[in-house]
Amino acid sequence: MTTIAGPHQAASRLIDEGYAFAPPTADDRIEALRGLERAIRVFFHRQRTEQALAMAEELVRRTAEPRLEDPVRQWEPWMQTDRGLGRARRLHRLVNSLAWHGEPAAAGRSLQDAAADHLFVAVMNLVSRLPLSDEVHLFRLWYLASRAMRVPEKALRLFGDLRDLPPHQQIAAGARLLIASGASTSGAGQSHPRMQVR
Repeated sequence: MTTIAGPHQAASRLIDEGYAFAPPTADDRIEALRGLERAIRVFFHRQRTEQALAMAEELVRRTAEPRLEDPVRQWEPWMQTDRGLGRARRLHRLVNSLAWHGEPAAAGRSLQDAAADHLFVAVMNLVSRLPLSDEVHLFRLWYLASRAMRVPEKALRLFGDLRDLPPHQQIAAGARLLIASGASTSGAGQSHPRMQVR
């Protein structure tokens, strides 16, 4: 008779087989934050979508901390149930699971959508671990303004409701605000604490 292993047995089996998961150090997270800032600039540049996706996938790998509990529980309560963020929640759970070894499938999504989803998950991997920089905070609000069913007031004030716009106009709105804010020209690594988005 075959028994089905639960998540704890599966995790210990993976560790026994050599899949050791070392959590990122503070320096790793700061380096990932700087990489995230660069990837966001590439994403909003719109000329190198494949490069933005590759950078985003790598950042998700670097910022993920495989664990047994649901990483989405660290999200703000309204984000945990917002239907517009379902794809990001699934991806966040997948990349932080002990069973994830390969690249997440981007089937059925455009490269821009896949890059945006991966960048958002990398942001959510870092949001509770260190203060976000201006660029990363703006990207997070842009993502919520373009995807969430219940767009936070702060995101609406900055971007308006982007959900019904075509993707190229959504990205243009994010790029304009990034340039106007001066975040894309500010020094890398300048992180400022941000208020929680409600």
